[in-house]
Amino acid sequence: MSISPVDLDPKDYVPTLELLKTIDFLEGVPDEDLKNILFSLQKQSFGKNAVILFQGEIANRLFIIRRGNVTISTKNKGTKIILAEMTASMYFGEISMLRPTAATATANAGDDGADVLIVTHDTFSKLLSKKIPDIQERIEKIIEKRLASKAKAKEADNQA
Repeated sequence: MSISPVDLDPKDYVPTLELLKTIDFLEGVPDEDLKNILFSLQKQSFGKNAVILFQGEIANRLFIIRRGNVTISTKNKGTKIILAEMTASMYFGEISMLRPTAATATANAGDDGADVLIVTHDTFSKLLSKKIPDIQERIEKIIEKRLASKAKAKEADNQA
C-alpha cells in the first residue's frame, strides 16, 4: 500500500535537515540553503515489499530513504539481479531526476516498508541547481559509479 506524496510536516524539519546533511552530494552545503530545500520536499510511505519505482518508468524524481530499507534490482535475461540493499539516508532515482530517461532499475520497499523523501525535477532545476551550482556535476559522478556497478553485476550474472 502506498499513500500519495504529501508535503513535510513542520515537526519533520529538524530530523530531515539532519538527514540532508548526510547526503554525499549535499556535503558542505550551508544550513540556510538546506533549509530552503526542506519546503520543497515531499514525503511518501510504502508498505511491505511495495514497488516504489519500476524499471522503465520515467519518474523524474529522486527518492531519499527516511525509514526502512529498499531493494534495488534489475532483470537480465528474465533473471532478477539485486544491485543494492539501501537503508535510511541512502537515495535512488538520481538518473531519472537529471535526465529524462526511464529508470534503470526497480526499487521495492523492504519487509518493514519504507518512508521516502521526494525531490522532484522541478525542485532540482529551480532550487537546487541555483543554490548549489555544481550539484549536477556532483550527482553525475555518483551516476557514473552506479552505472559501472550495474554493468559489473550484469556481466557477472552472464558469466554465471
